[in-house]
Amino acid sequence: MIPSQPTIDELRALQLARLRAGLKDVLRSNAFWRARLTEVQGWDDFERLPLTTKSDLVTDQAAKPPFGTNLTYPIDRYIRLHQTSGASGDHPLRWLDTPESWEWWLRIWSDHVYRAAGVTASDRVFFAFSFGPFIGFWTAFGSAEKLGALAISGAAMTTEQRIRSILELGATVLLSTPTYALRMAEAAKDIGKDLTTSQLRVTIHAGEPGASIPTTRAAIEAAYTATSFDHSGMTELGPTGHSCAQRDGIHVLESDFIIEVLDENGRPASEGELVATNLGRWGMPLIRYRTGDRVSITREPCSCGSPFPKLVGGIRGRIDDMFTVRGVNLYPSQVEDIVRGHPNVVEFVIEHRHLHHMDEVTLLVEIEGTNTSTERLEADLRQALGVRLGCRVVPTGTLPQSDLKSKRLVRKVD
Repeated sequence: MIPSQPTIDELRALQLARLRAGLKDVLRSNAFWRARLTEVQGWDDFERLPLTTKSDLVTDQAAKPPFGTNLTYPIDRYIRLHQTSGASGDHPLRWLDTPESWEWWLRIWSDHVYRAAGVTASDRVFFAFSFGPFIGFWTAFGSAEKLGALAISGAAMTTEQRIRSILELGATVLLSTPTYALRMAEAAKDIGKDLTTSQLRVTIHAGEPGASIPTTRAAIEAAYTATSFDHSGMTELGPTGHSCAQRDGIHVLESDFIIEVLDENGRPASEGELVATNLGRWGMPLIRYRTGDRVSITREPCSCGSPFPKLVGGIRGRIDDMFTVRGVNLYPSQVEDIVRGHPNVVEFVIEHRHLHHMDEVTLLVEIEGTNTSTERLEADLRQALGVRLGCRVVPTGTLPQSDLKSKRLVRKVD
């Protein structure tokens, strides 16, 4: 365990010690990393190690199915199999955990994510999640059990069944994607239920940037009269961080990850792509992994007392989700921050077309009520973003819905 308030030098020393200890087995028996890595004696050696991409891993698993060569131990040492959601249209990755790495996941949830949100053994935790092969909230469920809380699975339930279960079972904590939390709130109105009367006091969200977007977070908190927290993580990487009482960003857990932020030229920067090295998953590790997440990091002290740096505003979006409108670079999270300020918009998708060598962007929106004018929304978007985004109203239920990650940006070529 690290000290509660380590200095940066102490933290770096602990990270390097854990890295060197973990790499002993990896360099001995893991074919994927033996071909890429050398011994690490100090930080200069570490910074010379190559960056790793998801395409590197996908290629490896395709060449040596089903799990590739990133295996430190014989297959019988592993107890869990999960895979990435494939939400961005790429091939899912299969990822294995040993008993030790699974316990590492659970510990991070109990010691960091749940603790920051004030979740205790007395809570009833409802998981609005399908519990398929995607990692999602599997570890959150197991950690709630270990914490002594009542863990309630919402798997195989319809949205209406989940709403009724939350109310009837007296759930006090909800875990879901931010988009699905808002969808449940709308669905509750349709069946005459009021989730503001539930016993929910905390909601924890992952899978999308929404819970760190002020207007989205405010909409969730108003719908449930609960305090909302954000959580970041990846199937192949692990649980990287969580928001705190300030809820203005995500603290990245440098006790269990080496965190870097690199600009487009691969140089350290305060804003750029999040690159992470896992320090607790040596059966299938990741070293200097390019997450594809765009972030802005600060080491300014936080009033919550966390010793860890903060990703300001959480995960801002995916690097490959940037789109351009008349020379202005934008991300879906910027659009969502404006859209969620319009409560009559229940769902939206950004449609990006490349037409005759020009970029055309249209916001497809589902609007409840009889007033379907988008004039105010278009004006707010133009004022906030500095460019005009046209809006087109589509019938309710037209846009894709999921209790997993929502795909906000759809690219089309004409």
